[in-house]
Amino acid sequence: MEEHKPDILSCLPLELLLYIISFLPFESARLTPLVSTRFRSVWNQAILVAHSHNGSIEDISHAVSRFINNFDEHDPSKNTRKLELHVDKSTFVSTILAPHNVMHMSFFFSGGSKKEESFCWRLEIDDQIPRRVDSSGFLVKTLCLDSVNSLTHEVVSSMVLEFSLLDSLKICRCKKLTSLTIDSPTKLLHLSISGCPKLRYLEIISFKLKTFHYQGSLPLIKIHEHFNLTKAVFDVTQGPSYYNNALDIGPLSLTIKNSQSLTLCRWMFEEVIKPSISSSWRSFQFYKLQELQWIDNSMNQEQINSLISFLKLCPSIERLFITIDSNTYSSNEEVSVNADHARVVLRDLEVVKLEGFKSEEDKNQLIFALQEIVSIDQPLLVLSSIS
Repeated sequence: MEEHKPDILSCLPLELLLYIISFLPFESARLTPLVSTRFRSVWNQAILVAHSHNGSIEDISHAVSRFINNFDEHDPSKNTRKLELHVDKSTFVSTILAPHNVMHMSFFFSGGSKKEESFCWRLEIDDQIPRRVDSSGFLVKTLCLDSVNSLTHEVVSSMVLEFSLLDSLKICRCKKLTSLTIDSPTKLLHLSISGCPKLRYLEIISFKLKTFHYQGSLPLIKIHEHFNLTKAVFDVTQGPSYYNNALDIGPLSLTIKNSQSLTLCRWMFEEVIKPSISSSWRSFQFYKLQELQWIDNSMNQEQINSLISFLKLCPSIERLFITIDSNTYSSNEEVSVNADHARVVLRDLEVVKLEGFKSEEDKNQLIFALQEIVSIDQPLLVLSSIS
């Protein structure tokens, strides 16, 4: 009798569903269209969608500008939060104005007479301090760009110059992007780049950047200014995307030196960071680092040695998270523990969390090695997930 039991939630009146959705965080609420066709309709009603089926790609900037300048969350006639643009019969653009001054822009390309091509992108953020901030309209402080392509990147660049308060930028799923330059000497504080598989060159001009998140193959990186990151994530399990030994990564090592939180793959330490600091091995330290997320493809004795070698550069480390992912790229560099750090003792390390370990022997070997460098008076809490 219960095989055809109706979905009670979907049967609720529209007004009640809208009321329920209003309590959800925006990042959760925007996933409701994935539940069912009915919920896709509910979501469109919840954020009040504006549609446009006219114009060309060049008109996107003007349409989005009018949309955000006309926004007023306190005026029912102007609190539309989503704009859908159908342009050039091949491009669909979705713009969502989220709470906390966050704007999402997603681009969908259906082909047609025009073809997506590989492209280089220079994105400048206006560093001029606005003389006054107009309280009307939607003020963009965080911009999330999804699937920008060779046909739309110039339009996006022109729009970004209009966002005078922008301090956070997220770029994802730009499949054909090969080269990216971010130019914002004094404004940008947070930068995230992910899902750009063809990216081979990344240039960053921003000495006030506080957080940097990169996911994908590690490209050649050029840094003009030494900014001091508080949090750096290098989720580069796919390995390097460069094909030569000319990578000058020294500035990057200095950039992450003062990070308080760092995500790093072993191969990146061995192939990129360690060679860049070899001449200053005695003095170089990540002296502010408190939290480390370490990613590796396994944990044998050599890989334990590599981790210990890095930890001895981190005298203030408090929390260590180790993830084993068998699909992670593995370095071919030989590992050795530097004698200059043989007597280093970690006095602040309190918590170690292990994930993905399949061998109890490897796990026990690692714990024993960690106990060797932890202060004898410091209790060490080791947490382990079941793999």
